[in-house]
Amino acid sequence: MKQQTLQGCRILEISTTLATSYAAELLRQQGAYVEKQSTPHPFFCDAEKVLVPSTSPTHDWDIVLIDHTVWPSPYFGTALTIYIDFQPFQTGEERELQAKAGWLNERGNASPAIGGYPASMLVAAHIAFLVVCQLLEGRRESKVTIHVAEILKGALKGRLFTSEEQGIIPMMIAPTLDGHMFIGAPSDEQWAFLTRWAEINLPHCTTQSERRLQKRSVEEALSKWSASQLRQGLMVLGQTFRLPFASVQSHQEIAECPHHKSRGFIEQHHMSRSPWIMSKGLAAKQPFSFTNFQELRVVDLTAMWAGPYCTRLFADLGATVMKVEAPHRPDGIRGQSGTTPFFEELNRNKKSIVLDLYEEKDKALLLKLIQDSHIVVNNFSPRVMENFGLTDDVLQLHNPSIINASLSAFGQIGPYRDYVGYGSTLEAMGGIVAQTVDRTATPVLPLFSISDMMAGIVGALSIVLALYEQMTTKAAYTIDVSQYEVATMLAWVPYEHTANISCVKALCEDEAYLIEEKPNWWQRDDYAIRIERAPYFGEHTAFYKTKYFDEMRECT
Repeated sequence: MKQQTLQGCRILEISTTLATSYAAELLRQQGAYVEKQSTPHPFFCDAEKVLVPSTSPTHDWDIVLIDHTVWPSPYFGTALTIYIDFQPFQTGEERELQAKAGWLNERGNASPAIGGYPASMLVAAHIAFLVVCQLLEGRRESKVTIHVAEILKGALKGRLFTSEEQGIIPMMIAPTLDGHMFIGAPSDEQWAFLTRWAEINLPHCTTQSERRLQKRSVEEALSKWSASQLRQGLMVLGQTFRLPFASVQSHQEIAECPHHKSRGFIEQHHMSRSPWIMSKGLAAKQPFSFTNFQELRVVDLTAMWAGPYCTRLFADLGATVMKVEAPHRPDGIRGQSGTTPFFEELNRNKKSIVLDLYEEKDKALLLKLIQDSHIVVNNFSPRVMENFGLTDDVLQLHNPSIINASLSAFGQIGPYRDYVGYGSTLEAMGGIVAQTVDRTATPVLPLFSISDMMAGIVGALSIVLALYEQMTTKAAYTIDVSQYEVATMLAWVPYEHTANISCVKALCEDEAYLIEEKPNWWQRDDYAIRIERAPYFGEHTAFYKTKYFDEMRECT
């Protein structure tokens, strides 16, 4: 079903880059009217826009998107004007974005360009997110500058985390009888099971540190085993045992994927919608009326990268974000010390509470928090919320205008819904790995998990769209973001343009590029980002439990 969230919104696009053009396309997919001042070579995402040779600045536009190097001076009436700043980039083309943003160099050696158009689409999703934020707050006649370099640099902050994740042995691309597949066994227990299954005899590799010392032996043994297997059977068996296995899928295989077809994501070899499903509930008798982000309250049940990045965007905008962690399972990127630089980056401006949802008192407190909030975000696999009894019906019973967003690996419905996955799993399944190849044309993992950050901003975009629609419908919303669909979107472009076999070292050889540090990827006086440290584990638990129990006593 075609989304009509932005129906009636008129957008003028004056652009020469894929990033800005795809941002306008994301908004068009939500019902906006987009008129583009055409260029000699339109992008694949311009097909359903109104293309004109020139446009009148006096037209009644709601949004104007401009990324020209020399921005035009005409006055656009009451329109909100978004300037997309591509400095220090010269063309804004995908390979230049990856190269100059530092995505491709590792220890001085050139790396293959990440397959698809991930840099352009990451920028596009951020542009679309900011546009909807402005519409939510009713801003007109404003001028906002988006710094592309800052968005792309933000992705690099996950490189250390991803490098550590890929330092887990085994996390590898392995050969099979009919192609390649991703094999992962992050825990010692999973490794012990895998060695029994594959009949691998490596007695001194029981711990992660031992496997690192014998990485070559581990990977050679697994490659020899997998080379005698068929991809699909190996993936299904691995997933049955809760191992994050994934087939490295080609463009054709993705187009025919039964999971995508069952969710209506790909129809007749074309993407039919944005990578989320939004469902409207019943209208609330006393609905939440959005006025500004400072009044917004978010319950954050996420961990690792994608989910915390999604909720951090709302915390930066001034929303109160309550990060919920289990006493036996804190966020995995806290590290053994309880915090890491990457954790601080993803969880700044939030509060923290520890709740054991197997305990009725703690679950009751979570439902009280949800009752007093506007948004709930989780990135569990579907069975987890169901096992806790926190279904959509239960959440809407406690808060009839709640927006409940799930950012799971494969989505809430479909034949793969219970599969487990990390960034590497989804990049293999989604076609990114198949297009990220070394000099021998062998598929390789990207240097960092770009699909994680993209899933975070896509989740945030879907939430603000639900908030915008809620202003009219006054209803609750359920959002199902599939990170598999997000990874597919990053690689789903005309296939002949995306096989990035050659390195792009030449773009970086002649000069060093420095991306200037700025407060955030947009800069405006009344959108100054407050920077508060990330919370300690369970820092606000005592306060909220005392507050809750006092309220309970007063009611009895």
